Amino acid sequence: MPDLRWPFAAQNWNDRAVDVLCLGHALVDRLAYATLDEVVIARMEPGAMTLVDGDRASEIERAFSAWREIAGGSAANTAVGVASLGGSPGFAGAVGDDRAGSWYASDLERLGVRAVVATVSSGQPTGVCHVLVAPGGERSMATSLGAAAELAVETVEHAGVDRARVLYVEGYLLDAPAATAALNRALELAHRSSVLVALTLSDPFVVDRHRTRIADLVFEGAVDVLLGNADEALGLTGAGSLAGAVAALRREGSVAVVTLGASGSLLVTPSGEATIGADEVAQVEDTTGAGDLFAAGFLYGLTHGASPEAALRLGSFAAAEIIGHLGARPAIRLADAMPEGLVPG
Repeated sequence: MPDLRWPFAAQNWNDRAVDVLCLGHALVDRLAYATLDEVVIARMEPGAMTLVDGDRASEIERAFSAWREIAGGSAANTAVGVASLGGSPGFAGAVGDDRAGSWYASDLERLGVRAVVATVSSGQPTGVCHVLVAPGGERSMATSLGAAAELAVETVEHAGVDRARVLYVEGYLLDAPAATAALNRALELAHRSSVLVALTLSDPFVVDRHRTRIADLVFEGAVDVLLGNADEALGLTGAGSLAGAVAALRREGSVAVVTLGASGSLLVTPSGEATIGADEVAQVEDTTGAGDLFAAGFLYGLTHGASPEAALRLGSFAAAEIIGHLGARPAIRLADAMPEGLVPG
């Protein structure tokens, strides 16, 4: 494996209160088991995330029972993962003035996440993501954004972007015009304060819908750390092969991580590449949150002095834990099971 180094300028992070500030849709995750036939009957796209309206979300909720409910959404899941690893994460989002919105922030804060969550006045309910988990762990998601789509510029301005080591944003934000304005403001504040920007591509369909905007962010230097899976990398670059996508993602001053499922993950830096295999899992129970927790491990490593290869291994470690059980939150305190020697001190 090549001796890779972070391509960023030396960081003075001693005065930064938050390791990773996560910006994304504040969604209540409702999870249940289902067969693939039931997923199809529910008119959900197997293995993908589909945006639905409130009426459709209510239909799905009535069609299944035994929902497990937590404060979630992709970026919030990553924040919880960073906290479980022993880091100091933040999260910024928007909820409705309803029962779910009343407990959303406190559910994150009890796990060690500094939550800046605004309650919208439009009457929109708190967003919800219904997740159906099929045998073998494949998850299919139907998301009704509701109030989450109204993440405001003012919320971002109160979130403390300038006090973060890394600003982490989810590509899903591009599906909501108001949230896109908030994203743009967050990027402006991050660049002004020399805060590293990490972007997750979120979903192949997000890349399809917003390829031009994402490409502008990535290839014009607004993003320091890009995270996505192989399908997302191919969709963004337009390459016909993974090797072609890797070549396109090699950018001066930046890194890209491509997750490869059971085949592991690949790190791309200006000076070379590193590939590691996936951590072993006795049984894949639910792949919900695998990418979110991989991001948590990788960004925790980045912000705590780990080498690029060690950060990659931390991502693999966190992702392996999450797919061994239902839900996108660690079942253990990840800091207690972290492999030795990956993080200095």
